Amino acid sequence: RYTEDVVVANTSAASASAAPQANKSIIGVTQRGVASDFMGVRWKFATNTNLNVEAPGTHIEGIGFFCEAATNGIYFEGDGATYTKAGHTGSSLYNCAIKGAGSAGSVLANGSDSLQIINCQFQATFDGTVCTMLITLDGTNVNRRPVLRGCHFLGGNGTAMSAAPVIWTGKVEDGLIADNIFSVVTGAVYINIATASSSGMITNNHFGLSDVSTTGVVQNGMIVTGAYDEQGLQASA
Repeated sequence: RYTEDVVVANTSAASASAAPQANKSIIGVTQRGVASDFMGVRWKFATNTNLNVEAPGTHIEGIGFFCEAATNGIYFEGDGATYTKAGHTGSSLYNCAIKGAGSAGSVLANGSDSLQIINCQFQATFDGTVCTMLITLDGTNVNRRPVLRGCHFLGGNGTAMSAAPVIWTGKVEDGLIADNIFSVVTGAVYINIATASSSGMITNNHFGLSDVSTTGVVQNGMIVTGAYDEQGLQASA
């Protein structure tokens, strides 16, 4: 079996490519397991956004996104009540690798309605500038049922992550952050749920911290269970 390079050209200055049609899949068929930024399918755009997901139900799998110097690696875009763009609704990102620090979030969603990020790898730039999974609150969008599960967040070339790799702003409703591994962060916070009265679970996560009981997670209403520090000890409530 043989593979070939496929280059998707796009002259738009806004993004390398957009996904405007609902319920479509973009799958790197040569990948097995978690992708990397240098093996198999690689998606790269030097500036702005690599992939702008505008349609609901978009599934992305088995692709390495290289987003150093880009605005975003992947942008799940919603535009509030009009739903002209609803890329944050029912979309999913599986078995992908995201490398580099997008200036506006390496994976960015403005709102969530059952957005799922599963079994992905987030790698900082070589100097440790963090590769983020960022959900923001934009206009009338809300953060309903976001899922972040089975992902690995790591630093650059032997350099710790510079800041929290997971930041969810706006009120989160029934969110889930589970079964993730976080390498060392130079700051105190790894997961930042930024708005009070959020709900959901942060469970069974492992942190590169000497003591996660006093640092690591800003929960703001989400329930935290099974948070493990570098000694393998579960943090107290």
